[in-house]
This record gives sequence, C-alpha cells and structure tokens, in this order.
Amino acid sequence: MRRVVITGLGAVTSVGRGREATWAGMLAGRDGLGPLKRLHLPKEPAQLAGEIAWPEPVRKRQTLCEAWSMDALAEALAGWRPSVEPRRIGVFQGAGTSGLPIPEAYLGAVQEGRPAPRMAEAAYQTPCTVTDALAASLGAEGPRSTIMNACSSSLLALGQAWERLASGDLDLAVAGGAESLCITTWAGFSCLKAVDPAPCRPFSADRAGLNLGEAGVQFILEPLDQARARGAEILAEVLGYGASLDAHHPTAPHPEGDGARRAMTQALRVGRLDSSEVDLISAHGTATPANDGAECKAIRSALGEAADKVSVTSSKSQFGHTLGAAGAVGAMVATLALRDQVVSPTLRLEHPDPACDLDCTPREAKPRALRAALVNAFAFGGNNVALALKRWEGR
Repeated sequence: MRRVVITGLGAVTSVGRGREATWAGMLAGRDGLGPLKRLHLPKEPAQLAGEIAWPEPVRKRQTLCEAWSMDALAEALAGWRPSVEPRRIGVFQGAGTSGLPIPEAYLGAVQEGRPAPRMAEAAYQTPCTVTDALAASLGAEGPRSTIMNACSSSLLALGQAWERLASGDLDLAVAGGAESLCITTWAGFSCLKAVDPAPCRPFSADRAGLNLGEAGVQFILEPLDQARARGAEILAEVLGYGASLDAHHPTAPHPEGDGARRAMTQALRVGRLDSSEVDLISAHGTATPANDGAECKAIRSALGEAADKVSVTSSKSQFGHTLGAAGAVGAMVATLALRDQVVSPTLRLEHPDPACDLDCTPREAKPRALRAALVNAFAFGGNNVALALKRWEGR
C-alpha cells in the first residue's frame, strides 16, 4: 500500500471564499449563519441558513455547486497543471441535491404560469454534473464516482479516493463535494422537525436541531513519493477510512452510536493508528437531540480512556449542515487544524449536555499539539464514515 497525502485544498463557504479566508474566519469565531435570502419560504418557521454570498455570474447550464467546485479546484491546484497520465486521474464527489434548484425553478414557473426555463436546461442537471465538470477540466480519464450517501457522501468520496491511490490504481485524485440550498431539502428537514429556527448549538443541553448550509470543498490527493518528487506542499497524510451501517432507523442514529463506533474503530485499524494518538475529532455534530449524545458515546467507545484527552469540534456551528458536502467540510477543518496546531471552536456551546461529556471546544479556538485526527460523517439510514488523518511532519 502506498502512502497518500493531501497536496491541495480549496473551499467556498458561508464563512469565506477560499480555504485561508474560511479558516481565519473560523478561528476568529465568525458565524456563517444568517437570514435566508436565496429561497423564498415565508411560511417556514426557520429563516436562518449558512448561505454562500456568490457575486459572480453563473454561466448557462451551470449550477452553483459546479461554480463553487470549479473555484475550489482552481484554489486546490494553485496554478499547477498535472502531468499525470489521464487514465490515472480519478474524480470522486459526494453529492446531495446538486442541480435540483434548476428543475425546481422550472416546475415552479410552470405551476404559476410564468415563463419557464427551457426544459433542456432543467433536464441536463444531475448530481453527476459536478463530477463531470471537474474531470473535464483536468482531462481525467480515470474513474468518475458520484456518491449519494446523504450526509456522509463527500467523506466516503475521500475514502474511496484514498483507497484507489493507496492500492496503486491511480496517481492523482480530486475528491470533495458541494451542496446548495433548495426547496426540496428545506421541506424535507422541516417535515422531520429537525431545523432549529435559532442558531444551532451542537453538544448543548438545549440543542433543538440543525441549520442548513452551503459549501464547495475540493481536495487534491496523490501518492507521497510523487508529491515529494515534484516538491509539493503537503497539508496532511490520509491514513485510511472506515464505513458502517447502523441498520437501525431511516433517520435516527443508533442510540448507543454502535455503527459510528464501528466506523471509527475501522478507520483506526486501517490507518494503523492507536487511539491514544488521536488528538482531534472533527465531529458530525449536527445539534439534533438524537445525534450529539450518540456520537459522544461512540467516541468514548471507540477511543476508550483516550477520549478524555481528545478535542472535539463541530464546524456545523459555523457553516450549518452542508449535507452532501459536510464530510469534505469536516475534513478541511481537520486538515487545517493539524497543519496549524489549533482546534476551531464549537460556537454557542454555553451549557454542555451531560451526555456530551467530552472537550467539545466551547466558543473559542484552542491551540494544542495535534498528531492525528478522525473526521466523522453520519448520514440518514445509518450510513457512517470516519476518515483518519495525520499531521505531516516531513517524514
């Protein structure tokens, strides 16, 4: 198995455009949540979201997800044009609703008797369009994988990319995900009564649900020997991942976090990482009543006594829940935390739930020595993924 490293990272989020602007905003405690603007849903009790302010025009037949992903890829490449054999370049993307806002607009116009966009434009939009656009921009002829595994989609995409690189099948991979707000998503979570009208409060005793958000995050992954040969900046090493299924409930997590524990345990085993080496967990941390307590139980079960020393953070307190992009967002947070030796805060954590009895980094960023991290993404249907990352120390 070859060692695999992260040599590029780009982001477009509600906290900032670009990974460094986003990261600086996170460490300063900036809140990406604000009034809902793009969707007009006056009858919904929740009017708060982590929307991206995107000033640039979107070209014909291009979705916001595609525009953000291309922007993030350009940042991740930083001007480098890969000279890798096209058939050994793969693109792995997590998707949720992706291009759905365009056919939603078409249907709404038809129902209201307004001039509608051309049917061809609405029909063109599929979750695969982001993957295809990224692959086309690189001339990639390797595998194109679009994963729709709900909220664990983009973390599974990163795991699959690592797998193909580590096995020697590929020499370069683009992995990540993007998500934009749409009516269907909003309606679905509202029906489940999972959306908090107030800013979400992960791990808090009074948490009452999530806020929805948007993001586009892209990673460049490649074998260590290749990265060294071309003098690439290495942000972190990917050690492996674990995946599991709760087989418990269509939407609720296993109350003891059993599937989540198995995903984390597998990531540790595959990554040959001892639980005592894990200093950070970039948590799923949705702020729903069921999720946070179950995740903390899973962390304790997976790490044992080492859980008392780990730092936990929920980036959803700053971005909201970015659904198909959430795993990539969590991986971005862990990667930059390992690089800079600082844990981003969980905002609004004033009164921790006794069931969440870990160091969840309340309110302010926390400098500390970080050797390795786990990234968690737990999806509806009990689809759990955990990714293991290690700080790059030059060897």
